[in-house]
Amino acid sequence: MTLPIIVNPAADRGRSRAMFEDLTDLLDKRGKRYSFHFTEYPGHATLLAEEIISGNDVETLLVLGGDGTYNEVANGCIGRDVKLGLIPGGSCNDFTRELGAWHGLDSFLDSLEADTTELVDAGKVNNRIFLTNVGAGFDAQIIHDMKEKNLKSNLGYVGMVFKNLFTFRGFSARITTLERNVDSNLLMFTVNNASTYGGGFKIAPKADIQDGMLDVCLMSLINKAKFIIKFPKVYSGTHLDIEEVTYWKTEKITANFERVLPIQVDGELLPLKANELDIQIVPRAFQIYRYESTVIS
Repeated sequence: MTLPIIVNPAADRGRSRAMFEDLTDLLDKRGKRYSFHFTEYPGHATLLAEEIISGNDVETLLVLGGDGTYNEVANGCIGRDVKLGLIPGGSCNDFTRELGAWHGLDSFLDSLEADTTELVDAGKVNNRIFLTNVGAGFDAQIIHDMKEKNLKSNLGYVGMVFKNLFTFRGFSARITTLERNVDSNLLMFTVNNASTYGGGFKIAPKADIQDGMLDVCLMSLINKAKFIIKFPKVYSGTHLDIEEVTYWKTEKITANFERVLPIQVDGELLPLKANELDIQIVPRAFQIYRYESTVIS
């Protein structure tokens, strides 16, 4: 059986191409048949995934890219019986952090041959699937600014955080869930399936991609000096004790904002801003290869 591979050649500023060449070399050595499909524009990975799966007996689909590429493929595969092998070729690779320690392509191919897969959850926001998280306001504005300036690194992220601390205007929000309702002036709104975003910032330290729940993390308006002092806690996941942070788990969220805001999904901006979001968990949505013998807990 031919193994299809979707590749984003622009991921990690083009470094994914070298990784793809290494992958094909290893597949050749193992005598594996494969086909490759390069993405050419935003959204293309969704169409490629639909094409590859539709009408074909495809058991496994490999994806070499970053979180944005994984998101596109997930939206093309939802509800389909296919195993996904995610190769961390992007600049952040937050979702793959949940799959165990990455020990290189050879080890990954061993996992494929051993068929070490797990069923993992996804989320859905306004009918779009996400794997890592969805955010509105402050964090989405940071992503907007990073893309505008073509910044990819953690240092770039930190720089845009501090820039927006002085320029981003907070917003009034009403958050409705079964467990609690919140009416507040917010700096940041995130709903998380995975624990990290932005290349390792542990925004949702209690998140688990197999628990059937989403983790809500809100930050209300905060004194700038306090934010600067406390911000490093987000990277380590120790920020939940900050007075302005509210955190809980739920299955379904409705969020209404006073104005339209930029929305990011798995690190990519939605084409349109929004002032209302309907978000829910999609339990056991995808069968994904884990790395080596690490069991997802």
